[in-house]
Amino acid sequence: MTHPIKPVFAMLFFGIALASCKKDPVSENATLYKPNTNKVFNSESNTKSYFPFRDKSIYSYVDTTKDGSIIINKSTIAILGDTTIDGKIFSKASTGASKVITYNNNSDGITTFVSYKGDDKITTTVLKANEPVGTVWKDAFMNNGIPTTYEWKIVAKGIEKIVLGVNYTDVIQVHLTGTADVPVRGKVTFANSDYFYAPNIGLIENISNNPATGVTDLHRVLQKHLIP
Repeated sequence: MTHPIKPVFAMLFFGIALASCKKDPVSENATLYKPNTNKVFNSESNTKSYFPFRDKSIYSYVDTTKDGSIIINKSTIAILGDTTIDGKIFSKASTGASKVITYNNNSDGITTFVSYKGDDKITTTVLKANEPVGTVWKDAFMNNGIPTTYEWKIVAKGIEKIVLGVNYTDVIQVHLTGTADVPVRGKVTFANSDYFYAPNIGLIENISNNPATGVTDLHRVLQKHLIP
């Protein structure tokens, strides 16, 4: 059964500019961009950023889907300026070839995105990096006129994660459960995903499972990146 809506977060930032590719992702891993794993990218000195958001940053991900296909998802962030939303300064940005505009605020380890779909203002806080394991928070918004709730939970902190042969340390794991109050059908769970963030890099892995079957619909891993 087709889900009524898709996770907004994936569409906003990491689900843009898909292109088919049959190359071996492992052999491609270290060939294009030089990792900058020891550099602090956020504006606060001597602190880690689990969601560095910089102009001209490039992220390339390998997506594997349940049908066995491999897709290369490459996005370049373009910062278009700043704006004030609800009294906070947000960076106005677009990614890849998409013309969708998103707004990002990253302060005190809290990363929040705002986007607009028609008359709907969608606000999602995707990460609270300074909070302890077990912390839960929710986003409630309208998506295409449908009441939608995201429930986030910090599952683990300080863990090691090997992605395409690269060992990342001090990783944070966040779980997302997305539900929608659909007319006639009632409350429907449409998102069951885990996100893994590495310091001063950002998202290194995303596993999305079908809430109804438990089958993995999408497994996305960081292939290479460049943060100027």
